[in-house]
Amino acid sequence: MSRSGGATTRTWWYLLVAVLVVADVGLIAAAVASTRPGEPREAGPIPTFSSGPTGATASPTPTSTSTAVPSSSQPLGFLSAVSATEAWRATPGSCTDDRAVLERSTDGGASWQAVDVALDLRTVVALEAGPERVSVLGGVGDACGREFWSSYTAGEFWEEYPDQAATVDFADVDSATVSLGGESVPAPCPAPIRARADGSTSVVSCTDSVVTRTGADGWTAVLVPGLLDVTTLDSEHLAAVSGVASCDGVALQRISLPVTAGLTPMTIGCATDVDAAQGVALASVGDIVWLSSPGAVRVSADGGVTW
Repeated sequence: MSRSGGATTRTWWYLLVAVLVVADVGLIAAAVASTRPGEPREAGPIPTFSSGPTGATASPTPTSTSTAVPSSSQPLGFLSAVSATEAWRATPGSCTDDRAVLERSTDGGASWQAVDVALDLRTVVALEAGPERVSVLGGVGDACGREFWSSYTAGEFWEEYPDQAATVDFADVDSATVSLGGESVPAPCPAPIRARADGSTSVVSCTDSVVTRTGADGWTAVLVPGLLDVTTLDSEHLAAVSGVASCDGVALQRISLPVTAGLTPMTIGCATDVDAAQGVALASVGDIVWLSSPGAVRVSADGGVTW
């Protein structure tokens, strides 16, 4: 090999090494530059996160609410008098809410004993009490079907009498009918409070009026403002009335028989210290009259004149 050829080869080799060294230096410089702190920048918004999908709106945690079950427009309660010292009373109750409560007093209303009715009585639409037996017509069991039950042992034992259910008088306020003497007829007024039949005479208490009829005759209404309840004595109807100026309590008004259109009831007595706003129930046996309210019980031995 010639000298000139060897020198040329060595020259190219030195040039290649020099190029590689320069390239290495450039790469190192670029790497160092990238690690130097740059100019300060404005901070961007901090990202937020939610557990739900993007764009979803958070809903408040639901809270449980109770819905009141509409109650029937039954009267305050039912009252049946046996004597001057004994009477029975019952609350209307509800098929879906509070059950009916049956009570008995043997001391003129000074105290009341709850009667445990083992037949699962839910509602009461009629109550009848006498010296020998007490009977109720009401909704029984989960189905709340109307049944007629009687007790001859002062409420200790009960027996059903299906054949007697149709003979009970009551106001079926939910369907605007009244049952009188075993016959269901249209009520003479919207939402009647009470219905009773005494022989051929039927009496229905309505808002501010007492409506009567004899047999199948037409209805006759007597205006009684503030009417709370009505009961029938031997020779007259007796109404418990609120709002009478001369009575600080519940006034008793006589409706003479026979009832005629335009008849004006006459105030004959006053049960004092009875809050009419709480409602009252009336019952009678002979000339003995019981008046029961949530806060007081009164008994009259002279047809409602004195208490």
